[in-house]
Amino acid sequence: MARRAKPHDEELPFVALMDTMTNVVGVLIIVLVMIGIGLARSVQKVLSELPPVTEEEHAKLKEELAAFDAKRDPAEVAAETAKLREELPKVEEQLKELEKQKENTPAAMVDMEKLMKELEAARKERMERKKTIDQLLAEIDQIKVKMDTTPRYEAQPPVVVRLPNARPMPEKAEIHRVFVTENRIMFVQNTQLAQLVEEELKKETSPYFLRRETLKGADGKPRMKKGPTGQPVPERKSIVDGPKMEAFFNDLFNKRKAGRRDLNRDLLVTVSAVPSSPNIQVKVEPRPEGGETVAQAREQTSFFRSQLRDLKKDPDSVIWFYVSKDSIPAYLGARDIIDATEQIPVGWEIYDKPLYTVTMPSDYAVDFTPVAVATPKGAPPPPPPAKPAGPPPVTIAAPKMSVD
Repeated sequence: MARRAKPHDEELPFVALMDTMTNVVGVLIIVLVMIGIGLARSVQKVLSELPPVTEEEHAKLKEELAAFDAKRDPAEVAAETAKLREELPKVEEQLKELEKQKENTPAAMVDMEKLMKELEAARKERMERKKTIDQLLAEIDQIKVKMDTTPRYEAQPPVVVRLPNARPMPEKAEIHRVFVTENRIMFVQNTQLAQLVEEELKKETSPYFLRRETLKGADGKPRMKKGPTGQPVPERKSIVDGPKMEAFFNDLFNKRKAGRRDLNRDLLVTVSAVPSSPNIQVKVEPRPEGGETVAQAREQTSFFRSQLRDLKKDPDSVIWFYVSKDSIPAYLGARDIIDATEQIPVGWEIYDKPLYTVTMPSDYAVDFTPVAVATPKGAPPPPPPAKPAGPPPVTIAAPKMSVD
C-alpha cells in the first residue's frame, strides 16, 4: 500500500485567509441588511408623518423646488451645507447644556411669556421717553433761534440824580403840571382846559344839551345856593347826552390840527362820563410826537421857556413834573433850565402812564339811570354791615406834596 504524501506548509495561510474573508463578507452582508431595515423604517416613519398632499399641491411644490434649485449655485449650496454641518455639533452641545441646567435648576428658568411682557413694557417706556426728549430738543432749538435773533441788551449810560432837598409846599401854591415822557416835555394845562370845557357845558345851545333840572332836598323843596349877587338862588344842574358830548369835544380838541397857542397843542383831550356814574371827567394824555426835546426847550423862543416866563410872574407858581422812568435824563435837562433861568419851585414823581384826569363840578352831569338791584317781594332790608371787633385799623396818610 502506497504511503500518503504530507501536505505542504504553504497551504495553511491560504485556508486561514479564506476563512477570514468569509467572515468579513458575512459581517458586511449582515450590516447591509440592518442598514436596509433601518432605512426602510426611517422612510416609513417620514412618509407616515408627512401630511397628505394632493396631486395639484405636489406638482406645485415640484415646480417651486425646481425653480429654487435652478436659481441656486451648487457650489453655494455645498458651502452652506458644510457650514451648517460644522455648526451642528456646537448647537447640540448647547442644547445638552441647557437640558442639564433645566434638570439641575428648574426654578432658574425664565418664564418666556413674562419676559416678553416686560420687554414690551420697557419698549413702550422707551418710546415715551424718546418722545419727551424729542420735544425738549425741539424746544431747545427754538430757544436757541430766539437767543440768536434777540438783540443784545445794551445798558443806557448812567444818570446822576441829585437827592432832593424836600421843602413844604407853599400854602397858596398854584400847581402847574408837566408831562415828561419819551424824553419830551409838555405842559398839561389842566386848569385852563377844565375852564374851557366848563364854558362849553354852560351853553344850552350845544348839540349835546338835554335839559336843566332843579335839585331838590329830602323835603322835596328846591335846594338853594348863594348866587353871584350873594342872594340865594335855586341849585340847578345841566343834563347832557354822554355820547354826543364825547363826540363834540373829540372834534373840538383832537380831530383838527392844534395850533401853537392852542391849549391842547401837545395833548389829547377826552371828555366823557365816569364809568357807572353821571359825573363828567376830562382826561389829558400826551399827543404822539407832542412836546419838546431838551435841546428844543433850551431855545429862548421855545414854548417851554415862554410858559416859564409867564409862570414866574405869579410868586405862588409851582411846577410839578410827572416823569416816566425812561425819561429821567429829559427831566434833569428841564430842571437845569428852570434852575438856571426862572428859579421856580419844582416837585416831581415817577409816573408809569402819563395820564391826568379832572372831574367837572356837579352842576353838569350826563343822562344816567342807575341799575336798580332787584329785591324779593316782602323780604326785609339787608342789615347794616357789622363793625369789626377790636381796635380800629391803623391808617397811614398819604405823603404830602413837597418841593425840592
